[in-house]
Amino acid sequence: MGVSLDRNTRIAGYRPSVFTNALKAFMRTRDPGRLIDVKTIFPYRRDGAIVFEECLDRGLIDPETMALTKAGEVVLRAKASARTPLQRAKAVLDDLLARAMLMNADDNQISNVDEIWLFGSVLREEETVGDIDLAMVTSRKPRFAENHAERESHARSQVEKIPFAPQYCPFPWERESWLRRNALYGRSRHPLLAGVQDGTSDLASLAVPCRLIFDRTRGGRVQNPTLDRHPESTGRHQDLEPPASLPDLSPGPLRPMDGRWISGYTMGYVSPYDLFRGWTDEAHQAFGQYPQNLRICVDGDILTSFPWTPKRLKRPGLDGRRRLLLVDATAQSGISVVLERTIETTDEDHWTLCANLADLEISRGRKRIAFEHTLAIVSSISVILAADCERMIRRAQEMGLNPQVSIQITDDGSHPDIGCLIIDFIEDKLAARAVAIEPDGWNSRVRLVTNQGHSAADDEPANAPF
Repeated sequence: MGVSLDRNTRIAGYRPSVFTNALKAFMRTRDPGRLIDVKTIFPYRRDGAIVFEECLDRGLIDPETMALTKAGEVVLRAKASARTPLQRAKAVLDDLLARAMLMNADDNQISNVDEIWLFGSVLREEETVGDIDLAMVTSRKPRFAENHAERESHARSQVEKIPFAPQYCPFPWERESWLRRNALYGRSRHPLLAGVQDGTSDLASLAVPCRLIFDRTRGGRVQNPTLDRHPESTGRHQDLEPPASLPDLSPGPLRPMDGRWISGYTMGYVSPYDLFRGWTDEAHQAFGQYPQNLRICVDGDILTSFPWTPKRLKRPGLDGRRRLLLVDATAQSGISVVLERTIETTDEDHWTLCANLADLEISRGRKRIAFEHTLAIVSSISVILAADCERMIRRAQEMGLNPQVSIQITDDGSHPDIGCLIIDFIEDKLAARAVAIEPDGWNSRVRLVTNQGHSAADDEPANAPF
């Protein structure tokens, strides 16, 4: 009696199996950076970062201890399966009960169905179900109960009459078992019946509400009342955990992602190869050249063996989400700038990612920004903003909304050239989609707003569904 996730639903646009696999990987790694780099789960590091943030915002991973929560453990163990409407599941159950009646009436069958107990989601009359929870009690017909030789001979003769039956069975009882399964489930067991329990011992150990729906001694189908637990139950077995239920997967308020994901949360190095899973066209379009002099920094980082440490790094407030420091420097020159981000979703029709560039510093007391130091910073900020924006689009789609999503980029006026040498180039990259914003195959309304407040993108799609 497990918990199932409907594989046809989407969490932030991802299949539920992506989250179960991500939580399994996180159990092994215990590290956000190693999680987002699992290539077998995430096509790009950006996907890993989004899923990790959604795990935090949905209470599946504790942000303080970096351990799975109780809800996360339930999702980790959950099966990702298609949910079936209740009425269709009841039709499958009716067919099984009819087969049980026929098997009991057939003298050539070795087995009888004595009892069938129903529990779980079908008993609770849930709108959709993952499977049909049943406990079935069977026995041999009196003719075969004690006569082993006749039972074995009869089973062999019956199997030989069925073309698709297994012709070789290592043990005699396997023929009897196969004949019973074939009579009850046919050539292929319905997936909803995959977990039918043999006997009632497990049901009694679970101590969950159940109802007897088939009783051979009373002619087959019965309409018994629902019991709090099976009559043989003495309470839930001490080795069993309390019954699990699917946690509320509703997300918390939308916020910017920790920008350190582009550097793998460690050391501050940015690798386009790792970000895009190879030297792809996307990697080249996003960065142009390898950002070997770039570092991504937050509070507590120490730029060991780096040619320059900006003054801003020595002050607190760089949490990776609200504020993040980007530094590009060589022994001769360098610049640093703080990226500040907030997300405004108060209006259902308009969502805005607000980005502000602040506290620009230039090394060695220089007055002018060296253009070569802006390239990697522009590329990295573009990738960070694009990922934040994609997550906004995914969240809106999950909520059934279709807001106009805007990216508004401003600066604090700390340097007169910050607009023309950094902001304008970020906007150009995003507007031209040199860095992808929308998930593959999705349409959306994304526009860029300059620090002057006018639209910087003329190629935004018309109002279209995601």
